[in-house]
Amino acid sequence: MSDYQPKISVIIPIYNTAVYLREAIDSICNQTLKELEIILLNDGSTDDSMNIIKEYAIQDSRIQYYVQPNQGLSVARNQAMKYATGKYIYFMDSDDKLDTRTLQTCYDICEKAHLDFVFFDAEPIIESSNNSNIPNYSRKNRLNEKTQRGIDLLNYELDNSLFLPSVCLCLVNRHFLNRFFISFPPGIIHEDHPFAIQIYLHAERTQYIPEPFFKRRIRTGSIMTRCFSIRNIEGYTTVCTEIQKLQQQHPEWTSVINKYLTQTLNDVIWAGHRMTFLEKIETACRFQRLSFSKYVTFRNWAVFWLKRK
Repeated sequence: MSDYQPKISVIIPIYNTAVYLREAIDSICNQTLKELEIILLNDGSTDDSMNIIKEYAIQDSRIQYYVQPNQGLSVARNQAMKYATGKYIYFMDSDDKLDTRTLQTCYDICEKAHLDFVFFDAEPIIESSNNSNIPNYSRKNRLNEKTQRGIDLLNYELDNSLFLPSVCLCLVNRHFLNRFFISFPPGIIHEDHPFAIQIYLHAERTQYIPEPFFKRRIRTGSIMTRCFSIRNIEGYTTVCTEIQKLQQQHPEWTSVINKYLTQTLNDVIWAGHRMTFLEKIETACRFQRLSFSKYVTFRNWAVFWLKRK
């Protein structure tokens, strides 16, 4: 194994997803591209995840695993990136699935076009009939498939409500990430946003694949389906604060970053109408303190304060 050179490092942080973990790992082990390095990082799971990890590590020599106390998704991903040696990195969620053609297709396109990253679509796996407002992850026929600068694509996606910041929809060149010191901010939710924004803004060459390769599980109790709360507000405002720092470092990005802030903060305030009155007071104070109120329209503030459900 010392001479083994993987084409792609697949990073899978794991926290208490034992019931889905086999499906997730199988979808990676069964990829048509075989030259993989599969990094499983157990982020302090208390269920049967560790036993499953060990079982797969015995069966497949491409798997290496690490264990740490629970520190959250960002820290787990950042730590796993330190172990990666593949030319490209793919971030997988431990309760979802990936089409077996994905990594070969993405690798071939990246190599042929010399891309910094390539991205694709998803489709939901709906676990419960109680789930409503299932997100649409398809951008087919709405995005150009030619090679473009990331900032140009980001502008277009924001203008047309097509920006999907999930890192599970991207294959990224590892040296590109290292060159620009791109990682995940720890201790927050919605950590994919600043990561995705940075790869778009720095990328000179990127391309879209109109395939729903990623199979996202919509399950009760997951981060994706929990009720919108003050924790979401804290996460998004922290994300926006991080992204504002990029604006200070790169004034040439001001226009597109303002576009992102306006869209995101308006969406957040609209979604916040479901919160309690005390949470709304806390949110309004936070927006005022961070000078975010100016990005939100009067209409969305009205919905935030007056709409109940």
